[in-house]
Amino acid sequence: MKLKFLTQNLHCLVEKDLITKQHILANKIAELDIDIVFLQEVAQTKTLHDPSKTTIEDDNYGLVLQKVLKDKGLHYHFYFEPIKESFSIYDEGVAILSKYPLDYVDAKTISKTNDYSNWKTRKALVYKLSIHQKTITLATTHFGWTDDVERFEDQFDLISQTLMKEDLSILAGDYNIYPTSNEYKHIINRGWLDIFKDDQVYLQKPTFSGEDHTHSRQIRIDYIMTNKPVTLVDKEILFTKDRISDHYGVFVEISI
Repeated sequence: MKLKFLTQNLHCLVEKDLITKQHILANKIAELDIDIVFLQEVAQTKTLHDPSKTTIEDDNYGLVLQKVLKDKGLHYHFYFEPIKESFSIYDEGVAILSKYPLDYVDAKTISKTNDYSNWKTRKALVYKLSIHQKTITLATTHFGWTDDVERFEDQFDLISQTLMKEDLSILAGDYNIYPTSNEYKHIINRGWLDIFKDDQVYLQKPTFSGEDHTHSRQIRIDYIMTNKPVTLVDKEILFTKDRISDHYGVFVEISI
């Protein structure tokens, strides 16, 4: 069985020519016939005072993508988890678009703080896909980096403990770490497999171009990891020219 995945950090709603960029992304999803889309920095106009009462607004980036795809005759299920306030004007979270219905598992807090007004709050959204007599656990997140309060390794271990025990887990998103870092080594030492592990070029291919928490740079910080071996059929770093965000998209097709 083959499946196609895309992970994309959307940069909230701050991009210029946003509608054009949303259509570029939707067109690529349609063109590549992607099965599962993992999304980070999914924003909507700020309305949530109690994040336990999820309200999806009309301008929610993921919801807009779902509607644009529907206009193309493509039906995707949309799953959204608000996590924190962003830029003082947005509700920001993570989401999954799926061609198939998914079963909810968890929206797991992985940061030390769970304060909706604190930008350091982080969660991982976890669902299960049952298809062709197989069950795959899908998770997306936007990890924080190590500072005086948070540790990347602690955040990773919290979600890893949930996912590693499954038959096949896929953890995709913005990891905020470099492939040469000690944090990356920590992931590999925990038994996770980089989808690009056998390709030295793609291991270092940038997925981000802009200013991160250190300085301006082009670097790889977006990953698709699996807890068990899969066969990589196809791969591409998307939107390097037709930019839709400060992050590029990471596309893979796998066989399991």
